[in-house]
Amino acid sequence: MSTLARPLVTWGDFLRLPERPEGAQRYELQDGEVVVVPPARPLHIKIQKRIERLLEGLAGERGVVTIEFPYRPVVNLQYWFADVAYVPRPDWDALPPDEYPVYSPSLIVEVLSPSNTPARVSRQRIVVMSAGTQEFWVVDADKRTVLVTDLKGTKSYASGDAIPLAILGDGSIAVGEIFAS
Repeated sequence: MSTLARPLVTWGDFLRLPERPEGAQRYELQDGEVVVVPPARPLHIKIQKRIERLLEGLAGERGVVTIEFPYRPVVNLQYWFADVAYVPRPDWDALPPDEYPVYSPSLIVEVLSPSNTPARVSRQRIVVMSAGTQEFWVVDADKRTVLVTDLKGTKSYASGDAIPLAILGDGSIAVGEIFAS
């Protein structure tokens, strides 16, 4: 029995996709496959906003913290949205206004949702860390944990723990604050 392979969608092909109507779901390019990303649920959005607010307090003028940041970590086959991203000020100021440069934010936070498979998140972590990301967080609201990968390795943080943020100086974020109601 044989299977037919799907052709990979290149960056150029991806850019030629039709515009989506207002309020429609967005596209990502994952390993050369176009994926329609479902809208986030309220808990997902609340966690994103909490993390954004907590990181902004530590980042100050050193950089920009934003949600739903589009990025292209490699030349072809990948285009994702970071649930939360930290971009140092010099990088932010250098981003071209009308292009999608090959760039991977210094800190990427992925809040797990039903569409995230362990394989997809693992692949994303490998790609972005190889592309220059210094920290990659996986936030699991069900387990109330944050898995942090940095250049030294991976560590899991739970309620009662604080995540050190060397990337933003000497600050830290208490895991409990991320999941506070």
